[in-house]
Parts: sequence; C-alpha cells; structure tokens
Amino acid sequence: MKRVLVVSHADADGHVIAEQVRRNLAMVSTFDVTTVVDPKRTKDHRTWTKLDAIPEIESAEIVFFVDLMFAPSSFAVEAEALVEFVRARPMKTFFVLDHHPLPLRRLYRAPNLRPVYRPDVLDCTFGTASHMMVLAALLETQPTRAIAMKEPTDEFVAKGIKRAAAPGGPLAGEKLLALLRYDRWSELEALGRDDPRFHRLPRGLRPAGDPISDLMSQLVALAGDLLESAKKPPPGPGEGHPARNPMSYDFETASNRAPPTPPITPSNRRDLEAIVTLLELAAICLTHAPDADFTTEQLLAEARRLGGEEIHLEENDVRIVLGKAGFLRKVGGRLRLK
Repeated sequence: MKRVLVVSHADADGHVIAEQVRRNLAMVSTFDVTTVVDPKRTKDHRTWTKLDAIPEIESAEIVFFVDLMFAPSSFAVEAEALVEFVRARPMKTFFVLDHHPLPLRRLYRAPNLRPVYRPDVLDCTFGTASHMMVLAALLETQPTRAIAMKEPTDEFVAKGIKRAAAPGGPLAGEKLLALLRYDRWSELEALGRDDPRFHRLPRGLRPAGDPISDLMSQLVALAGDLLESAKKPPPGPGEGHPARNPMSYDFETASNRAPPTPPITPSNRRDLEAIVTLLELAAICLTHAPDADFTTEQLLAEARRLGGEEIHLEENDVRIVLGKAGFLRKVGGRLRLK
C-alpha cells in the first residue's frame, strides 16, 4: 500500500475539497489515504513556512496540498520554503492544487513537486467532481459554474458547513471532516437553518465565550461518536447526491447509541473512476513544464509508479480511457495535459 496524505486549508471549502480529494484517491486500491485539516496548523498561507509542524508528512509517500493559497504579498518567500522542504525529501511525490493563482515558475524548480491551478472551485479536485464541489464553490466568492448547478437545499448545507468550520468553534477540523466523511448532510443543512443568534461570525471567526446552540452541541457529540467509529475499518467513498441523503442520526438517542458504520466499498482495479484518477495524477507528474508532452507508454509507466507494485492496470483498459479522457489532448502522436 502507498501511504497518501491530503493536507488542506482549514476554512469551509477547504474541508469539503479535502474530503472530495480523499474519496477520489481512496478509489485507487493501493492508496491508504489520511487527511490533515487543522485550524492551527493549516489556517492560512503561512502554513508554507511552517510545514515542519505537520509531522504526518514524514510517513507519507505521496502528499497532496489542496486549497492552500500563496499570498500575493509573500508568495516568493512561501514558494521558496515549499521548494526547499520538498527538495529535502526527494523520495516523496508532492502535488499542490488551488483555485487561486500559483507561483508556477518558482514551484516547478522542485523536480518532485507538481502544481495545478484550477480557477473554478468546482474543478479544484483530482479525479471526478461530485456534487460536493458545488457546495465547495458556493462557499467561496469567486465566479463559478456551480451557481447554475445548485439545488434548493445547497445554500443551507453550505451555510451549515461554514458555521461548522468557523475558527474558534467546536467542530472545525477533524470533527467536521468526520461529518462530511459519513455523509451527515441533513444535519449540516439543519445547522444552516439554525437560529442565527448562535452563529455570529465576525470576520468568519466564532468569538470566544459565545454560547452554542443545542443543535451544535448535538453535532459535536455526533462527530465524536463518528471519530470513534472511524477507528474501525474506514468507509469507502460516499455515493449519491450529498444533500439528498436522509437524516442519518437520531439526535434524541445520541447519548444512548453508537452511530452506524457505513459499509466499505472495496476498490476494483478495473473501476473506471480509479483508472481515470490514477492516469490524471500520472499526467500531472509528467508535466514538468506547462507545455510538456509524453507518450502513452510513459503515462502508463508513471501511473504504475504512483500506484506501486501492487497496482494492476490493463493496457487495453488504459487505451480505451485515453480515447475519451477529458484531461488530455493529443499533440501529434503524443499527449499533453489540458
């Protein structure tokens, strides 16, 4: 198994993007994926100069930094810190993905680092974007195609996520990640409809000492139970529209029962989603410069390197996928990332 780490910004959309990326990567049967979203360690762009505060990186073989921006006033220092950190770990592979412009020229200086800029939050993931990315986009202020795709309850779900992710509150970080991982969308929608008197968030922060609602307290207890449940074999990627799942937890009996553990969805080596995700990552790795191109054979070899010795990719399956892959374009007899 390949140890894979996802590190994300601890704001509202950062929690959602981290979970989407985790689910997609978990489709690859040889990836053992963990996530770090921490209101203290990944709170903003200053994370780049404090990466030693994330020891989880040291045990990972592939690291994905997602939704962590570089500040326009300090990007040179931040990029230099990241490049130096990555170069000191040449046996690891690093990815940076964000919906804000990246200092691409500076980041390409590290041979084992691949930056990816996706201007629309809707596209800010590796692999396939589910309806979760509509929610992530609604949590940002940037222009997005998600506006035309949102459903009536999405605004309340997004508001609930924003309230849960607020720094200084009791849910930000691993508790909110647990709610997302176990598809507690109905509860997050309820939080979005909760009495606004309990959710004053000046500058996006929950003031110290502010009272929390009964619903928030119940969600804290639920998240704690889910984290305990997660110590059992982890669930597979979620399925279906996130805002349509039925109420998944009875608050009235929250103190008397453990939450159900979602069934595991085993990955299949010939699953289309897993193949597409791995090939996209391989294409990004082979893109060592903006106009780099490569052969099908190089792409397949890189996908096998990323997946590890245990990965099994059928060459015929790969060629079928490449014929319809939306992330590649043909340049002569070679391929190039779009």
